[in-house]
Amino acid sequence: MAKDSFTTQRRGESYVWQTHRPLNCLVFVLPLLIFFQIGTLYYGTGLLAPRDLGRLLGFFGATAAYLPAVLIVAVLLAQHLARRDKWNIRLLVVAGMIGESVLWMIPLVVLNHLTRGPLIQAALAAEGSFANILQHVLVAVGAGVYEEFIFRLGMISLAMLLFVDVFELPKEAVAIGAVVIAACLFSLYHISPDRIGSGEGFLWGDFAFRALAGAYLGGVFLLRGFAVSVGTHIFFNLYVVYFQLA
Repeated sequence: MAKDSFTTQRRGESYVWQTHRPLNCLVFVLPLLIFFQIGTLYYGTGLLAPRDLGRLLGFFGATAAYLPAVLIVAVLLAQHLARRDKWNIRLLVVAGMIGESVLWMIPLVVLNHLTRGPLIQAALAAEGSFANILQHVLVAVGAGVYEEFIFRLGMISLAMLLFVDVFELPKEAVAIGAVVIAACLFSLYHISPDRIGSGEGFLWGDFAFRALAGAYLGGVFLLRGFAVSVGTHIFFNLYVVYFQLA
């Protein structure tokens, strides 16, 4: 019994376990949310994910522009309380998550070049002005946070909760199915109906790249936690912004 208790304690203190803690994830994500919210007050954004979250909240009478960010914070805090975790924050763990996100981003860069995938949805203006750069950095950050919240933390976690905890289906099978379905929906979410209607047809290359990228990010989410999947997504987007401006 004492040995089992010691093993559980050591596992709870490990870096791998700490990266999954909602409170550490919140510390990682909160500055990104603040940066995005303040930036969009001045420069605006055409990003779909926070807008659509805002529309969803609007059905319940909540219409303030900052409420999608509050929702993310509330969900992470609710997870923290449900797990009955301690209120201690490991800043070294958060720093490690940042470095780890850079490493997990590298396979996405390779995948992009192998599939000649779309680098970023919105084309950058040629002049590369400060306002233009900042707008696209805001998109890169906002997409990383909000899309990971919807398609990874939201969809995959809900699938695991419903089909594993309630219906007691095999965890591995549910995880694989949830990752694949969320990845396909993630890819479809980025395909503009206007481009299809313009005569280009369904963009199978775009769909394939983003579906593979979404599946990869789903795997990162399950293995390394929400914050690392957010960081991976953001660093890839920032790489794209730099690549297009270089």
